[in-house]
Amino acid sequence: MSNPGEPVTYWKALAVAADNNQLYLNEEAAHACYEACDKYIAKLKGHQKTARDLRNVTGWGDFDMGLQLQDIFAKKAVGGENNMVDVLQSHIDVVEEMKVVFNMFFTSTHDVDKANAAGIEVEGPR
Repeated sequence: MSNPGEPVTYWKALAVAADNNQLYLNEEAAHACYEACDKYIAKLKGHQKTARDLRNVTGWGDFDMGLQLQDIFAKKAVGGENNMVDVLQSHIDVVEEMKVVFNMFFTSTHDVDKANAAGIEVEGPR
């Protein structure tokens, strides 16, 4: 599931547990969680767009201090250390990992159902 040397995150560890049948979530709950993740990612991406727009903040005047403040705030939005766009991206990355885990529950359910249906077709009803 992870590359050698890559730290295992909480959600990657849950994905491994789900792969090993050590974690269970019913299909309906997994779908609801997956859809909630999609909605949350859309909100986070909207906030990223807003943060990118803040890189062009103006109105601080022509004095050196105003220009410095403009630069400081622009870098907090985009490009600086711990800027908002990157912080939001780290949240998006975690939610994407969450989606992988939730997807495993309804994908595996469908796979099991298909296998059971195939077995019934071959053997017939009992």
